[in-house]
Amino acid sequence: MRLLHFIFGLMAYAAFNAVFVYLAGFLANVYVPKSIDFPQVGVPLFQSLGIDTLLMLLFAVHHSVASRPFFKAWLTRHVPAHLERSVYVLVASLLLALIMGLWQPILGELWRVENVAGVWMIQMVFIVALLSPLAASFQIDHYDLFGMRQVYCHMRGLPYAPPRFDERGMYKVVRHPIMVGTMVAFWAVPVMTWGHFLWAAFMSAYIFIGIFLEERDMLTTLGEPYGLYRKRVPMLVPLIRRSVEER
Repeated sequence: MRLLHFIFGLMAYAAFNAVFVYLAGFLANVYVPKSIDFPQVGVPLFQSLGIDTLLMLLFAVHHSVASRPFFKAWLTRHVPAHLERSVYVLVASLLLALIMGLWQPILGELWRVENVAGVWMIQMVFIVALLSPLAASFQIDHYDLFGMRQVYCHMRGLPYAPPRFDERGMYKVVRHPIMVGTMVAFWAVPVMTWGHFLWAAFMSAYIFIGIFLEERDMLTTLGEPYGLYRKRVPMLVPLIRRSVEER
């Protein structure tokens, strides 16, 4: 049974990686059969808006609810605690795959950059922004974040303890580097269609909501150390930091 649980966690982790790679092509309109802008299938505008918005709402509701302590407590009454994170990762990955699979492109351009150097720079920003969340995840505990450490410890019969809060790397610059990179990747495109704008605007708005909920939970869990960290380090935009005493 322990091996089966580990395999489940590995499958959830593999699903995340597969969806993440597809997401890169989806947003960049390259190397995937269906992207954020193509193919256009002639669906009426309001129908496309409705479908896309409902899909993103479904994703947002899952993220908002499933990451809250009350839901985790409920879930661990039905599945083993070491599988809780893997279940979350798997469901989130499947929902994101569902969004991309059912997404209705909405054409019409807000902007188009045609200068070759400008396009190249935007594409470089997109690549760096898309990879930075992965880099940031390794500066906390990548495998814990995606459920692999939990199932590994269970399989080996090792004690598990959540990683302690540690201020290092990108987390010394902003409190949420994963979210910064994600938002920049959503907006860093040489051609911004209305459909891509809907995605970027909705997901960016949700990220702010998610940050508010996450920080409320972190303050409850970690208390004063996280409160002091909030005072020292900006949320999303790197700024000149001042010491707590100066504040």
